[in-house]
Amino acid sequence: MIVISLRRPVVPLFAALLAAATALGGEPERDAANPAWGTIDAAAERLGRYIFQAERRPADGRLVVPRGFPQVVRASPAGEGDAGNLAVELDATATTVAILVPPAWNGGSVAVETADDTRQFDDGRIVLSARQARVAGGTAKLESQPGNHRIGFWTAPDDTVSWTWKPTRWGAYDVLLTYSSEAPDGTEIEVAVGPTTVTGRLASTGNWYRYMALPLGRVAIPAGGDLPVTVRCTKLVGPAVMNLKAVTLAPACEGTPPVQADDGVVTLHGRDATVLGTTLRYEPAPNKQTLGFWTRPTDAAAWSFTVRQPGEFTVEVLQGCGGGQGGSDMRVDVDAGRPTAATLEFTVQDTGGFQAFRPREVGRVRLEAGRHDLRVVPTRIAKAAACDIRQIRLVPAAP
Repeated sequence: MIVISLRRPVVPLFAALLAAATALGGEPERDAANPAWGTIDAAAERLGRYIFQAERRPADGRLVVPRGFPQVVRASPAGEGDAGNLAVELDATATTVAILVPPAWNGGSVAVETADDTRQFDDGRIVLSARQARVAGGTAKLESQPGNHRIGFWTAPDDTVSWTWKPTRWGAYDVLLTYSSEAPDGTEIEVAVGPTTVTGRLASTGNWYRYMALPLGRVAIPAGGDLPVTVRCTKLVGPAVMNLKAVTLAPACEGTPPVQADDGVVTLHGRDATVLGTTLRYEPAPNKQTLGFWTRPTDAAAWSFTVRQPGEFTVEVLQGCGGGQGGSDMRVDVDAGRPTAATLEFTVQDTGGFQAFRPREVGRVRLEAGRHDLRVVPTRIAKAAACDIRQIRLVPAAP
């Protein structure tokens, strides 16, 4: 999960939702940005993401969500990703929603992902909401309340739930299923995403009003055309399959997270990037092998990599740019949000062709041994497209 944490007050859409809830008789416990347990950072609201910040664990372990908040499809302690997915519990009328934190949690940041309707966000995340799903069969049906849309009454295992999505780009995505179940463990399901199927075994979430995000696996979404996504039950244990809230397709690493080589160089190739956007993509053709179609300033490429030998590194970007297309401004963020964060900037050079690559030294960073993150994003696109980037190398700096 990519977390953006810039502390600032609630932004207009969220405020409007809260105003609407208040007009209908709902009263937030305090206010949108400052609930009783801490604060809510809405800086990344346009991405359907929020940061819940609590100095300590509430006595009852519940981070109560203000009324009027968008539907929560996933929550996890910031930085823990799938391994830390938290339960989200609603009351029977969906007027009270709370994120449940474990007893060992002593406060900190919780990353919250939201979506009421089926949509793709600017960072590439696709959420297929129950609200727009097609149901085939005789029992399963949509149940809908403000901030709580799910396919329920799914008692017939032959029923299916599906969507059709038109991808804006090809690439790798992780599949997550947001569901609840009071049935015994053991129901088995599959999710077909175009030509690829991932499977999962459902565990009880404790009750029908407690939801979890279950990671199912990684798929490669092909280029062009409509993409059918279908959820099926392949083995039913208990009285019902589940309540299904959403299927999320989250941008994933296109290859393998890089590790520092024996010569000290860290190579961040485009084939190993996570593409965070709607048009940017890795182009695998032999004459390309590059990140291309960089036409939107909100699209970014990110890498998580491992350094084994610490030191100072020269950052070398292998970029290409078509004739007359130069001049875009790019930003490289290393370990954003950490005390050792560094930012470098460079202006794209016209190389005479998007695959006419030229190495550029854009600055230096100091890295300790361990895991690091690097993200590159345009801050201004001068012409039709920013550039192509085949790779970024971190080269041990000369003494």
